[in-house]
Amino acid sequence: MKFPAIKYNQSNYNLISTVLPFNIIDLKSKTLIYGVDEGGYQRKQDFRHYQNIRKYIETNNFVFPNSIILAIDQSDLRELISDEGNELVYLNLDLSENPIFRVVDGQHRLLGIKSALENNTELNNIKLQVSVIVTPENKRSIELDIFSNINSKAKRLKTDLIELAKYDFRILEDQIGNKELLPHIAINTAFNLNENSNQDNVWQNAIKIDIHSDNKIGIIGVTAFTESISGIINSYTKLKSDEIGQLDPNKLIHFSRTSAEEISQLLTQIWEKVKERWPNTFLNPYKELDIDNQYKSIVYDPNFYIQKTLGCKSINYLVSDIIKDEYDGLFNFDILNRFEEIIYKSKLNDYDWKLGKTLSGISSESGFRKVTRIIRNEEQFIRKE
Repeated sequence: MKFPAIKYNQSNYNLISTVLPFNIIDLKSKTLIYGVDEGGYQRKQDFRHYQNIRKYIETNNFVFPNSIILAIDQSDLRELISDEGNELVYLNLDLSENPIFRVVDGQHRLLGIKSALENNTELNNIKLQVSVIVTPENKRSIELDIFSNINSKAKRLKTDLIELAKYDFRILEDQIGNKELLPHIAINTAFNLNENSNQDNVWQNAIKIDIHSDNKIGIIGVTAFTESISGIINSYTKLKSDEIGQLDPNKLIHFSRTSAEEISQLLTQIWEKVKERWPNTFLNPYKELDIDNQYKSIVYDPNFYIQKTLGCKSINYLVSDIIKDEYDGLFNFDILNRFEEIIYKSKLNDYDWKLGKTLSGISSESGFRKVTRIIRNEEQFIRKE
């Protein structure tokens, strides 16, 4: 099947504009999910979001005037296109299920239509405006720049995965190497904890990772959080130093993700013990928030310092100190028992973590280190009533 299209340039980008029926888009495109699909930079689709779009479609009074934005590698496009002039071209697309396009923007609209097909198969033929980004060889990071611009400037959606995916593409495009491994593991760890909806995980939706968000949700910034776990990550990479030196780019990406998963597992268990020790500093039951039609659960309580920079750094620094002083600086899950022993002997109680009370006014690195010593009963403190 031939579909007429217009090819054109904007700034440094080559694009194609066309109109395609939904069934062709569905057969020929795929949304690449970060951590699931190779080269993925999208988050998993939100069920409630696309079900709301389905309900909108089922009113039979709907319109989608904005373009679905797809991307395709330049080499793949050559096999599909036939020129009829300087700008007019034809896309040759068959009805086989063979995804050749990547969905950059519009995944929830597509899922909403697909869901509505259950009651109205005629939606297979609905025509949608499509803009196609033509990606040069070995330059997939261009898609991330466009994705970032769309979501940060036009729609203000979450774009936290961009920084993670950009690192992966920079590795593959030979722009960086091992030197940025530690900060990438750190932000991957923060992302894993933030996205993990298990109610035992107190960090779900607690970290302000999104670089463009207006911070409607979260209690600590990603920079402060990643700084708090830098010592833990150093201990992990020290343990794996021989392995790291042998990794090619693809294996380095995989190592970053698996390392973050293992470190996240330790931190989840560490903070489970923190919650058991100071239970009143967390929400119980958890609270569910409606953030731009997406429902997010939180366990953090903004009335306490424990998950703000003060508590996060002082407690995670304690973990780093235990590893350094008692486990030769090497990452080890055995620290859990030692950590639990220390915090249960601590003289700090739930009240001391409350805003404006005992620990108020502490905002420097030296202060955070002081709180670590207070937790260990190595320094005295005065309880403020």
